Amino acid sequence: MKILWRSTKWISLTLLGVILLYGLLALVLSLWSTNPPMKDCSMDKVVYVTSTGIHLDVVIPVEDLPERLLHESYRSSSLKYAAFGWGERNFYLETPTWADLTFSNGAQALLVNSEPIMHITRYEKARSGWKEVKLCEEALQKLFVYIDDSFRKTEDEDWLAIAAAGYTDHDFFYEAMGQYNAINTCNTWLNNALKAAEVKTSRWSPMTYGILYHLEHS
Repeated sequence: MKILWRSTKWISLTLLGVILLYGLLALVLSLWSTNPPMKDCSMDKVVYVTSTGIHLDVVIPVEDLPERLLHESYRSSSLKYAAFGWGERNFYLETPTWADLTFSNGAQALLVNSEPIMHITRYEKARSGWKEVKLCEEALQKLFVYIDDSFRKTEDEDWLAIAAAGYTDHDFFYEAMGQYNAINTCNTWLNNALKAAEVKTSRWSPMTYGILYHLEHS
């Protein structure tokens, strides 16, 4: 009985230590900013970052999107902006807000290497809570390449739509590239999207707060 108790105690302490270390690294690396090169170009392009509290998406005006990112499955005559996000399949489908978070889907997302999906939300007008990010044309094109490479595609370069319904009639899910885990989260994907566009952001940010912090203080 004593051996079982000691084993349980050490396992519990080890798990607690891992959680604390993860939290500490997330805090430090989220607040530690990247140093993108100075740009000698016209910063006349604007994209946005939007947050649900759990997920961050990058929002792009439709007039600036290349044809390869304007898939017929989500186009509409009233479409003005398209938001792109990447995340763990079950977590994305079942956890749109903190109110929907459960121990089961949270643990699965963090502890298991799992399949990701892409999420697109269409908007008819801009929202007041969006964080503005100014880019030059070259940086915007790099962002497009990053987003495009995140979609899993057929041999004909077509996206693979997921039949599951979105949160509303205005959002859609697609198969994605990569593996989701505690190191590579939905917000890490967004952070790397900003890095691809040479925007000042976190070194590593598995949560939303680091990315939003740098957007607000840049």
